[in-house]
Amino acid sequence: MKELMEKYMTVAIVVVGIMLFIINQIKIQNDILMIFSIILTVIGPIVTEYNKYKIAKEIELRFPDFLRDVSENIRSGMTLPQAITSTKKTDYGLLDPYLDKIAVQIDWGIPFNKILENFAKGKSDVIKRTVSVIIEAIKGGGNIAQVLDTVGRSVTEINNLHKERQSSTYSQMLTGYVIFFVFLGVLIALQKFLIPGMGFTGTGTVGTMINYGILFKQMILIQGFFSGLVVGKMSEGKLIAGLKHSLILMIVGYIVLSMFV
Repeated sequence: MKELMEKYMTVAIVVVGIMLFIINQIKIQNDILMIFSIILTVIGPIVTEYNKYKIAKEIELRFPDFLRDVSENIRSGMTLPQAITSTKKTDYGLLDPYLDKIAVQIDWGIPFNKILENFAKGKSDVIKRTVSVIIEAIKGGGNIAQVLDTVGRSVTEINNLHKERQSSTYSQMLTGYVIFFVFLGVLIALQKFLIPGMGFTGTGTVGTMINYGILFKQMILIQGFFSGLVVGKMSEGKLIAGLKHSLILMIVGYIVLSMFV
């Protein structure tokens, strides 16, 4: 229900943004409103996709704890479905709603392999690979508890590697921000010093300055968006992780440029 409401909200925001853009282009023709309508159109999908990414990362972090608890339950004599159902009272953060769904499907008598396949849909590659290994272990009749321990440690190691990568690429991420603000400074310098010095005067000067100001604002939004994606790719290995950086750079860049242009 919550996911459905989020989809409706996203669609509504996109529709409002598109309508504002069309109305502006047909009647109002205001450059600031055009930029705002574009931002409004893209902000909904951006936030939605980033939330999905954050949920996937949180699930990756808590999944090893869940596998360890299930493994311990199996060693105590439970079957795998019983071991999973018995973890319902444990807090696994954002993983809890999915575990509740698994427990309901177990009660309905849905084949366990199918339940695991459904759980893996839409999750990260790490979770998909882990679930695939568990399914193969079930089919092969191996030591499930040992398999769960092994894949749980593997997921933990992968998470640790991601954290190390973020730490090691911090300087590169900082460089991405520095490059963006250098670009911002260049645009401000062009607007304040170079363009006035080109000899424009009178009404033509004002018209030209306004056009350049809007152009520079559009440029900084584009630069901020793609710079953020690059920073996310360098720091976390995923373009989607850069959306938060894109949003920060776009907002800060636009505000700063508006103060000087």
